[in-house]
Amino acid sequence: MPWLTTALAAATVAAGGLHTAGIDGPWLPVALGAGGATLATALAEALRARVQAHRHTGVQARAAMAESERDGLRRDLQRHDQLEQELVRAKQAAESAAMAKGEFLATMSHEIRTPLNGIVPMLEMLSRAPLAPDQREMLATATASSHQLLRIVDDILDYSKLEANKLDLEITGFNLRELLDSVLQLMYRPAENKGLKLSLQLDPAVRLPVRGDPVRLRQVLTNLVGNAIKFTDRGSVTLVVRRLGETAAQHLLRFEVRDTGIGIDEDARGRLFHSFSQADASTTRLYGGTGLGLAICRRIVDLMGGRIDVVSEVGRGSTFWFEAPLMKVIGDLRQRDNGALDHGRVLIVSPDARLRQRLTLLVTNWGMQPVAVETTQEALDRLRLVSEQAQQDYLAVLADISGIRSTALALHRAITRRPLPDSLRLVWLYGDETVPTELHARATSLSRQSPDADLRAALTGAAPERDQEVEAPMVEEIFPVTSGPHIPETATPAFATTPVIAEAAPEIPSQPEPAVVSAMRIEPRLLLVEDNPVNLLVAQKLLSALGFECETAANGDIALKRMQVEHFDLVLMDCQMPVLDGYAATRRWREIETERATGGRLPIVAMTANAMAGDRQRCLDAGMDDYLAKPVSREQLEGCLNRWLPDRMNFVLRNAALAAPVEPAPVAPAVATARAPAPSFPVLDQTMLEELREIAGDETARIITVFLEDAPRLIATLEKAAAIPDLDAMRDAAHTLKSSSANVGAMALSAAAKRVELGARARKLERPAVAVALVIAEYARARMALQGYAAQQLGRPLIPQPATTPQSSPSSLVSR
Repeated sequence: MPWLTTALAAATVAAGGLHTAGIDGPWLPVALGAGGATLATALAEALRARVQAHRHTGVQARAAMAESERDGLRRDLQRHDQLEQELVRAKQAAESAAMAKGEFLATMSHEIRTPLNGIVPMLEMLSRAPLAPDQREMLATATASSHQLLRIVDDILDYSKLEANKLDLEITGFNLRELLDSVLQLMYRPAENKGLKLSLQLDPAVRLPVRGDPVRLRQVLTNLVGNAIKFTDRGSVTLVVRRLGETAAQHLLRFEVRDTGIGIDEDARGRLFHSFSQADASTTRLYGGTGLGLAICRRIVDLMGGRIDVVSEVGRGSTFWFEAPLMKVIGDLRQRDNGALDHGRVLIVSPDARLRQRLTLLVTNWGMQPVAVETTQEALDRLRLVSEQAQQDYLAVLADISGIRSTALALHRAITRRPLPDSLRLVWLYGDETVPTELHARATSLSRQSPDADLRAALTGAAPERDQEVEAPMVEEIFPVTSGPHIPETATPAFATTPVIAEAAPEIPSQPEPAVVSAMRIEPRLLLVEDNPVNLLVAQKLLSALGFECETAANGDIALKRMQVEHFDLVLMDCQMPVLDGYAATRRWREIETERATGGRLPIVAMTANAMAGDRQRCLDAGMDDYLAKPVSREQLEGCLNRWLPDRMNFVLRNAALAAPVEPAPVAPAVATARAPAPSFPVLDQTMLEELREIAGDETARIITVFLEDAPRLIATLEKAAAIPDLDAMRDAAHTLKSSSANVGAMALSAAAKRVELGARARKLERPAVAVALVIAEYARARMALQGYAAQQLGRPLIPQPATTPQSSPSSLVSR
């Protein structure tokens, strides 16, 4: 080491110097001590220098290391800044893409719906015209294609709303059975085209009046049933609704859609409820579809607070199910009084296992004891045991005539020949076929489509009970305000094979009109604001079909000018127009109304192809009162007009019923199928007419003629009484019309009159004019059917004579 070498050299030099100087003896230790001290000093200095050198080297190393670390941090910060800038740019690009997608969907929705608005309603109106069979087939194809395109557009828009969390549920009261029937009615034709059996199994314990979002519930069910039909080539599709339980405010229901289709393998089930996915790629090519339906269903069920899943086996079918809570209606906690139903036995006869199961559940739920058998012989054996073994007698026999037609007469005779035949009620259930005349004695006939309340009444002999949980006026239950008065345009009379749009009624005998009718004869004025000539023509045709004429304006500016100088009852306003759009025009008109301070508000309804989330709210925020998305169907427009012009819609109904020309209708037996669910009462009961013909013979035509002469007088009395209103007079006139119409088999008219009578008697007839409008519409249908019956069954056309005196009423010929 350098410092040690230096110290040794110094010691050597010192010793040499001492020796040369001749220092020896006692001075030698002193000299050596001094040399040692010098050596120690040199060693200490050398060590200090070494330490300082090491310290300096460490400082330099640490400084170099720190500098290197600073350079590394500087580079990391630069990379972080670059990544952050890239993320910001990516986020901005994603937001721009999402915005562009939304704008694209909105634009495409508007652009696709605009031509569809010229296609769908026109095809609908064309379907009401007389067409050759091949033309009607081509029309059906075009209609199905247009609706399919509209469903695809709606699916994409719904998914866009769900993705943006902008789809909300609208809670309202509705009847679950009516909703289920509407789903099956919509799906009946696709199922029929594939030869599939479509059926409903509804647990009798399920409460029918509920609160929820009927539109979204119907959407889920329609999607699931439609998928089941699509993927099923043979067999059946069944919609099952069961009650799982309840809380203080909710019913928990389980909906199942069972099919016998192709099934789904286990690997594919996990993908089913994802967006744009089906079981495999070939499925889309074979069956079509966007792959969004089940994803939309899952999101809607999630919004409802439920869950959805599937159980499936390849080659044997699938069951899609979801559970969802529905809110209770007011008064749903009240318990029914079963009364005489308790402990009564009912004998159910049907070879159809599903029908037996449903009837068994119904009877059990009503507090009765069901005994179900498959054949007539089994039923006869059961009845024989009652007398032979002194068993408890049956309250009623409920028989499905379509399954035991060949042996039904034997069952009927066995019951009517009992010692006390009236103690056992006999109820026939029929489908498409009619009940033979010989089976009518001491029996009640009901269509399979009849409400459960009617079946319950037939078994007990009591008046039909209607659900009282939905606390609404009696007429509201017949004529729901939300859907508007029902013009009998699609109902087929019992003796007509073509749709009845507006049947005629005989001319009312000339007499002073009630004040309310005179006031209603002021034709409502509508302003249609539309710049597209196709949409303009379509809307005019739709309004004309509903009995309305309208004025037109090509943009909002022209509309404003007309609205300031003319009186209108309602404005149908397009939103996107040149010069001045619908939003600005509406806002300006509301300002004008405020300045005028008249206190009135002109209803303005948006008619727009914009159907994205927020479009409805944008219209309402602009001051519009309602919203119709194009393409607008006749039913949607009719419901809207009824909401804002209810009295004038009644006027249109009355004029359509009383002024339309009548064409004799060909005779055909009435049928009640899922294709068009039959009403509770037929327009014309052929059986009653045949019984009348047996009694009256050649006088049958005269009896019908007298009824057609006298009924207008009763209807005029009803109108006068409704104008006051005089409920007592309405009750009396409705009672007479109820009995006289029943005498000639006009059962739907009789039922309508009976509802007016009961409502007037109970003082619950809150909208008398609406109830009378329904009676008038039913009378028009009955008149048309009676004229067709007389022309083809009696071989003579009816020639009504003026009804001059009350003595010419049917009551003088047939007892009330």
